[in-house]
Amino acid sequence: MKKYSGLTVAILALSLAGCYASQNFNNQVQVSRTGQYQVDVDTDVINGTLLYAQATSKERNRELTANDMKKIFADCEKEFNQTVAQDAKDGNHILSSKYLGECRGHLTLKYTGNIIKEKTFNASIGSSEKGFDIPVAMKYDTKNKQIIINGKTQGDKQAIQAFSSFQYNGKLSVKTDGKVISTNADSKPYWGLIGSYKWAVKDLTTPNASMVIATSGI
Repeated sequence: MKKYSGLTVAILALSLAGCYASQNFNNQVQVSRTGQYQVDVDTDVINGTLLYAQATSKERNRELTANDMKKIFADCEKEFNQTVAQDAKDGNHILSSKYLGECRGHLTLKYTGNIIKEKTFNASIGSSEKGFDIPVAMKYDTKNKQIIINGKTQGDKQAIQAFSSFQYNGKLSVKTDGKVISTNADSKPYWGLIGSYKWAVKDLTTPNASMVIATSGI
């Protein structure tokens, strides 16, 4: 495996460190050609601080000490609880949450709205530095009257090498009554009508899920 300097590993980890990444998720999106949507998320999460520490430790060939791990776990639990509490004040999208220990937790979330009116949607909670990264986003292309769905999970070459052991093991499904103009879904509904478009998200090499849907506009 290619060696990286501590600085390089730190740069690669900026998108993960301090933020909880999704794992073992089942994200379900229902979106109408009129823009109405519902997003249901059921996911495990793992804190990027732990991933960063493990990658750095491996790169430097130095094992993490018991004190290192104790501090990391304490910071992870604090951030998890703070993010859940902040959502209760700001959005109240988290239906259930449980901190599982050792920088891991479990969440269920629900969102509803109208993407044509809102223009943009992102299921993540908090910031890229601290919060829960949920790989479901939508935006409305006003000019072309299209809904664009994106699930950003793919890493660049260096991130894939540095975090090669990270696994998403996730699923994404989208159900719509709108005309699908393009998609890279792994499977599609029967006759384009019955069922959902589905993606299996394995690891950082899995291409970002994408879909473009024609709408009735406003």
